[in-house]
Parts: sequence; structure tokens; C-alpha cells
Amino acid sequence: MNQVSVTSAYMWALIIMAVFFVIAVVIANMVVYKPRDPGTTTRRLWFWILCIASAAVGFGINMGIASGVGVPTIKSSYELHSAIAAGVALAVYIVAGFCVSKIFSKSKVGTWF
Repeated sequence: MNQVSVTSAYMWALIIMAVFFVIAVVIANMVVYKPRDPGTTTRRLWFWILCIASAAVGFGINMGIASGVGVPTIKSSYELHSAIAAGVALAVYIVAGFCVSKIFSKSKVGTWF
């Protein structure tokens, strides 16, 4: 593979971020509410673990794609944009999580923040 667009780095990072965000919502709803242990720490912990994992997995997949690029300048540019895309996906994940937790403040995802 000699040609690859840097746009695909952002697309992969955001797709992976969306998948991890949906997993975080599902896990938050699966944690059982108990009177003495409402599970807020568990939900919050899973949110942040999946936040970091989404950026790491997105970066790893993009670096795997970059390893197949033969032209050094294109590879270097794609690697740079892979790191930027991971940072953007991390920021979007946090902002989306904050918005969802404030919109649904009475639900289980409302305990993320």
C-alpha cells in the first residue's frame, strides 16, 4: 500500500471512539444499583478505562495501517495524523460523555461526572 489518505486516520479513530462509547453506555447500564453500593465508582472507572482504551486502540490500528505504507513522507504524515486523531478522539469521547451524563443526569450514565 503506497497511498493512504490522512482522513482515514481520523475516520478510524472516531469510529473506534464511537464503538467504545457505546460499550461504556452498555456497561454503565449493566452495573446493578444496590442500596449500600450504588455503583457510581464502577461506572466512572469503566468510563475512564474505555476512554483511554479507545484512544490507544485507535492509535494502534492507525499505526498498523501506517506500517504498510512504503513512501516515507506519506508514512510520516500518516503517523503524525494518527497521533492527532487519537487526541481528537479522546477529547470528543470526554466531551460526549460529559454531555450525555448531564442530559441523562437521573440515569446510570449520569454518574460518569
